[in-house]
Amino acid sequence: MTSQKISKQAEAFLTNLQNGAWQPPVGLRNLGIRPDLWLKDFSYGYTRYEWPNTGDRDISDNRAFGGWIAGFSDHIVSITMASALNDQEWFTTMELQTRILRPVGHGLITIEGRLVSRGRTTGLVEADWKDEDGRLLARITAAKAIRSMEELRPDASAK
Repeated sequence: MTSQKISKQAEAFLTNLQNGAWQPPVGLRNLGIRPDLWLKDFSYGYTRYEWPNTGDRDISDNRAFGGWIAGFSDHIVSITMASALNDQEWFTTMELQTRILRPVGHGLITIEGRLVSRGRTTGLVEADWKDEDGRLLARITAAKAIRSMEELRPDASAK
């Protein structure tokens, strides 16, 4: 993939995520997803999150709940897609696939999202979850429908 420049819209959105100026929707708040604490780096088509897994989302000893992994992953691949949008574009998830390859245990978990392909109306995004030893724990794949901001978020495009 050729290198692209992040749009002004994407830069502002992701910066607001990192510094806490963005107010997450109720679904993210209820899940306890904290981009203001965990989003460490971003560029066009790339995000890096660091999640300090303390066990508060475990389903059993030293094993994070798979549903929470899927929910957090949807956020990560969505923010990765957002980093590759042009001004006045937005997206919606068409498909989300979560493959948990090993138990997601306690410690610092690094999740890197990357844009695999971006067309005019569709994006393909992946994210890899790795433990402190660099072992691959999960791989997430998502297909995103790219549309105009006006079509998907009429409240935001009016601003």
